[in-house]
Amino acid sequence: MLTGAALYRTAFEHEIYANHAMLKMLAGVPEANRSDPLFQRAVSIAAHMATCREDFLALFLGERLTFREPFGILSEVASLEERFMNWEARWKEYLANLDEARIDGTFDFQDSGHTWRMSLEAQLFQLIGHAAYHRGQVVLLVDMLGGESVDTDFVDWYCAANPSSWSMVD
Repeated sequence: MLTGAALYRTAFEHEIYANHAMLKMLAGVPEANRSDPLFQRAVSIAAHMATCREDFLALFLGERLTFREPFGILSEVASLEERFMNWEARWKEYLANLDEARIDGTFDFQDSGHTWRMSLEAQLFQLIGHAAYHRGQVVLLVDMLGGESVDTDFVDWYCAANPSSWSMVD
């Protein structure tokens, strides 16, 4: 059973898989449709996902207390893969060293002129849902732009990676 730090490490491994599938979908949008504002919206959403992961890790590590503008960093599709790989490597290291005591802890951040304290576990869980939500938006936009979309559901990925985790019972 997945709990605690193992749950977040496994969820993150799936996120890496799903993110790179999403980036491949973006790269597969036909050139003729890349000038469509929907394409820039899809790229902007993917960049937003990277910004959020980068910023929350910086907050968790105490490297800074504030967020950047979450949709303020514009990216080109070609630069997204390297950006994702960079923050994914940092997150893998962070999660490899994450223990139950730290999960039960808090972190501080500043927003709207105030300092806030939040549960680390609540934010870790939020990041899982946040990524899936935005990947879904990107996949829909890719589909609308004539690109090929693929299924990135967790359970399909998990069962393929862990064949003994499921079986027919009748």
